[in-house]
Amino acid sequence: MSETTFRFSAVIRKVPDMDAAYIVFPYDVRAVFGKGRIKVRAKFDDEVYDGSIVNMGLKDENGNILYIIGVTKAIRNKTGKTFGDTLDVTITVK
Repeated sequence: MSETTFRFSAVIRKVPDMDAAYIVFPYDVRAVFGKGRIKVRAKFDDEVYDGSIVNMGLKDENGNILYIIGVTKAIRNKTGKTFGDTLDVTITVK
């Protein structure tokens, strides 16, 4: 399978009651890849992160499942961005 790359902007969202953050991947992972979790290389602004896009039970206002990837505190510090700020995101799926 060849690499697939997605580029988009996303707002950093706060995990309630935690100093943790995530962004929403704006595509239905199950519909695109046939499974609910995918390993990716993410680039948040210019900071690289290897992780997974997952379903953590979150839904949008229409009841659609949201697929998310975490944004570590280290990445937030390096980019100088925090909750509510927008990141330029590049996701590469291998």
